[in-house]
Amino acid sequence: MRLIRGFLFFVCLPAALSAAVTDFQLTALPGPHHVVRGHYLTFNVNTVTIAGVDDEGAVPSTTGAPSGITVAFPTLSRFCCGDHIYRVGGELPVVVTATSTAPIGTFTLQVSYKTTSSGITRSVPYTITVDPIPAVITPTPVTSVPPLKGYSKWLSNAKTYGKQHCNATEVAQGMYGVDYYDGTRVYYQIADLTGDSFFNTCAAMVYQTYLKYVTSNNGKLPGYYVFGDGFQMTFKRTGDQAAKQALGLLVSGGLYTNGSDPTNFTHNGASREYAYAVYVNILDQSVGTAATPHFQDLVEAVIGHFDEWFVSKTVTPAQPFMVALSAEALIAYWDQTKDPRVPPILQLAADQIWVSSWTSACGCFAYYNDDGTSGATSQDLNLLIAPLYGWVFKQTGNLTYLTRGDQVFNGGVAGAYLDGGKQFSQAYRWSGKYVEWRGGSGKR
Repeated sequence: MRLIRGFLFFVCLPAALSAAVTDFQLTALPGPHHVVRGHYLTFNVNTVTIAGVDDEGAVPSTTGAPSGITVAFPTLSRFCCGDHIYRVGGELPVVVTATSTAPIGTFTLQVSYKTTSSGITRSVPYTITVDPIPAVITPTPVTSVPPLKGYSKWLSNAKTYGKQHCNATEVAQGMYGVDYYDGTRVYYQIADLTGDSFFNTCAAMVYQTYLKYVTSNNGKLPGYYVFGDGFQMTFKRTGDQAAKQALGLLVSGGLYTNGSDPTNFTHNGASREYAYAVYVNILDQSVGTAATPHFQDLVEAVIGHFDEWFVSKTVTPAQPFMVALSAEALIAYWDQTKDPRVPPILQLAADQIWVSSWTSACGCFAYYNDDGTSGATSQDLNLLIAPLYGWVFKQTGNLTYLTRGDQVFNGGVAGAYLDGGKQFSQAYRWSGKYVEWRGGSGKR
C-alpha cells in the first residue's frame, strides 16, 4: 500500500513474495501389499506440509499400473471433491483392484499429488503383488482324535461361573461386565450345551440390558463394543422384533460397521473394530437384511490386516487374540461365501502366532503392549484363540493344529480367570467351536 498525493494505492505483490509456496512431503503408510486376482486392497498415503501453509488443494493420480489393474481414490467420490482433494494435508485411501486377468507378479505404483495453484508435484512409490486364486484345500481324512483333556472342567466351569454371573446386580452394571463379548450369546450357548433352561433366563436378562444400551444410543457404540449374536439368536428363538431392529442399529449406527469411510481400513489398531463390523453385518444379513453397499470393503479390510500381519509383515507384532477375533469374522464370511482366500490365510496366521507368540512356560500366548513390547502373560485369552486352531484342523486334517489347539484350550481351562464377568464371557464366547471342530469326545 502506498500514499500518493492523498490517494491510497494497493499494490498486488506476487504470491511467492507475499507468502511461501505450499510444499509437502508425500508418504505411503504401512498397509497390505498383496491382492488376489478378482479382489482389491486399500492403502493410505499421507501428506505433511513442509513449507508454507496447508491451504491448497491437489489432484491425486497414479502411474505404473499394468493392464488389468485399476486404481481409485474412493473418498473423493464419496465425500469430496470429485477429482481433487480440498487440502493436501492428511491421509487419503487408495484402492487397487486386480481383475481376474491381472498379471501375476509385483509392480510398483507411483502415487502423485499436483497442487492446484502452484503446480508442485510430489510422488511416492508403493509395491503391489498380484497373487493367483488359492487352490482349494482338501483335508486329510481323520476318523478319530484323542479325548479333549480339559473338556469336563470346561463344561463344569461354564455351569458354575455362568450361575455366579447370572444375577441382576452384576448384569445391570452393563459395560465391561458379563455383557462384554456378548453375554447373551454365551448364555444361550450354555443353555444349549447343558440342556438347562435356567441359562435361557440369564440370556434374556443380559439381552435386556444390552438392548437398552444399544437403542438408547441409536446403535452409535464404540467399535469394540458391538455384539450382535445375542440379538440374532434372540430374534431367531423368540421372534422379538426389537432384537432384529437393534441388530440393524448396530450396523447402521456404528463408526465402522457401515464401511462408508475407508480411511481407517489399513490401520491395524482398528482390526478388532473391523472384525466386529464384518461379523455383525453377516449376522444382520442372516435375519433377512440386504448387505450394505460397503460390506465387501469391510471384508477386504480384514483380509488386508492378515496380509499386514503375516504376508507383507508391515505391522508387527500381531496381537494373538485380535488375530483370533478377525479369524472369527473371516470364518463367518467363509461359511457364507466359501472364499478360497480364507483357509490359507488362517492357516498361515495359526502357524505364525505359534512361532512368534506361544509361550510354553505359561501355556499361553504373549500379550503385547501398545509399543510392541511383551507385557504380562496369562491364560485368560486362550479360549478366544483356541477356535482358530480347531477350524484350521478341520479344514486341513493336519494333526499339528489339533495338538497345538489342545494345548491352548487346556491351558485356558486350567488357568483362565473367570471370576470377572467380562473374562467369563470372553472365555465362552466361541470356545465351544473348538470343541465342535476338533471333536471333543474323540469322535469325528
